Amino acid sequence: MRGFLRRTPVEQAVAWIDQLAAPGIRETIPLAAACGRVLAGEVIAERNVPEFDRAAMDGIALRAADSTGAGDYNPLEFTLTGESLPGRPFAGSIGPHQAARIMTGAPIPTGADAVVPAEFVQFDGDRATITAASPQFKHVGRIGEDIRAGSQVLPDGRCLRPQDVGVIASLGIAEVAVIRRPRVRIVVTGNELAPPGRPKTDSQIYEANSAMLRGLIARDGGELDGCVHLRDERDLIRDTLAADQADIILVSGGSSVGAEDHAPGLVAELGELAIHGIAMRPSSPTVRIAMP
Repeated sequence: MRGFLRRTPVEQAVAWIDQLAAPGIRETIPLAAACGRVLAGEVIAERNVPEFDRAAMDGIALRAADSTGAGDYNPLEFTLTGESLPGRPFAGSIGPHQAARIMTGAPIPTGADAVVPAEFVQFDGDRATITAASPQFKHVGRIGEDIRAGSQVLPDGRCLRPQDVGVIASLGIAEVAVIRRPRVRIVVTGNELAPPGRPKTDSQIYEANSAMLRGLIARDGGELDGCVHLRDERDLIRDTLAADQADIILVSGGSSVGAEDHAPGLVAELGELAIHGIAMRPSSPTVRIAMP
């Protein structure tokens, strides 16, 4: 047994990990499963959102110029010629002193360029009287107002939030390219460990690290490839490390300089023991490993 001859600064250890981190393997997944995943490539809009001028309020669509001067003491009357509903646009055209009933999200009829909200409209059969003017494009969502065709919507490498997925859906995209989640294997070693929920001896403790690591793997975008518990037996640990095909192996236990701390020496045999001992408390025996 011997102590650590030197301890690597935390910043240097983190930089080593960043340097070796591979870009990752791309895969295409349904958009419904994309929340929390990392984009493999930017998202470029292939269409405008919205793709047509649409009403931002319920009310009537009309020509803005015809509403000039409308007020409580100067109501203006219009002839209703139809209605425009979401998914069912008005097929005609709005002429002078004409209007069409319109609902939020419905296409603005040809000839109209403003919406007067329903709060300022009184309806009487095929007549509508307004008590407020609407300037041109007032209460109108313009073509491309939310997203312009050809613009970058989301950058490469973005971890997708629920609202990001909603934006992608608004572009009509059903699948996205993402980085495959790294497969992470947990290897827990220690003769003194007993699994929670089972009896233990007076000299044992309950094993807690794997429960914590499972949660951290899920939180940070990994995919649990399995969890094994091993006794402090050198050959058993060696065979497990050598045979594992996971992208990342997290070994909990046996990583310091004690007589039964087999992991560092075994890793040096199987690959490269790049860092052993980090200048932090607790967890200074942490090992950074590169294996072929």
